[in-house]
Amino acid sequence: MILALLCLVVITALIVGTLKITRAIEKRIAYRRRPDDVETLKAEFLRAVNDIADRHEAEELGAREGHHELTGVMRRFVRRTTGHDVTSQDLATLLADQRTRAVGELIADLYEPDFAMSSDRDLRDSVRRAREVIRSWS
Repeated sequence: MILALLCLVVITALIVGTLKITRAIEKRIAYRRRPDDVETLKAEFLRAVNDIADRHEAEELGAREGHHELTGVMRRFVRRTTGHDVTSQDLATLLADQRTRAVGELIADLYEPDFAMSSDRDLRDSVRRAREVIRSWS
């Protein structure tokens, strides 16, 4: 009777130990596959850029308003990825910093259709360039 009880305790301990070890291994594997913070931010801002493009395609958003929103999205992207508040910095400051130069060049191109009364600049091209800048961000 005592021997049977000891066997049940040992078998139960082996099963519980095996389950805990395999769960720990699975957690480590899942954590390794999880995207890092920068990749998560890139995905978040790519969704924001895609939302602007989708609303423009559905004719809910004009090109001028779209360029204005795209400028804001890109400035927020820099703030969230670098920690530097560039929402009020002028263009020369963005272009001077090596980390923000690509965003500064994009925003420089967005200013004309953003502030002009009329522009022939296509929002789809600006959205494509914004996606490229976000994807290449390091």
